[in-house]
Amino acid sequence: MYYAKSEEAKQGEADEVEDLFELLRRVKQQFPEVQAVASGAILSNYQRLRVENCCQRLGLVSLAYLWLRDQEELLDEMIKCKMEAQIVKVCSMGLKLEHVGKTIEELRYHFLGLKSKFGFNVCGEGGEYESAVFDCPLFKTHKLNARK
Repeated sequence: MYYAKSEEAKQGEADEVEDLFELLRRVKQQFPEVQAVASGAILSNYQRLRVENCCQRLGLVSLAYLWLRDQEELLDEMIKCKMEAQIVKVCSMGLKLEHVGKTIEELRYHFLGLKSKFGFNVCGEGGEYESAVFDCPLFKTHKLNARK
């Protein structure tokens, strides 16, 4: 498997990978000491290969620390580390609009039930949901507040 530019990108139209490439190119120009890019890919070759392609073209290292991690173990680790990841989009049977805005901790048991019933990816790696992290130990000074 590999990534190749889409026909749209070749014709100058918007393309998420080329947008990422341009962003990383600008980052590298402004901060030449940058050597690597970390992505959150767990199972998605689609995501991992596209990040790797951008990195390769820019002479950067692609880091995928979560690659092939057990999702249930990873979910529990994120909760234990006090990562406040809130659901911002649902795209799966068993998830409803009422789940948007809830945290992965609040939905843990619901996710496990869906995994048992339907083979649901509890970290959302199959596109079941999208999340945004509003607080975690890596955030040094400010917690984002989405529940106002």
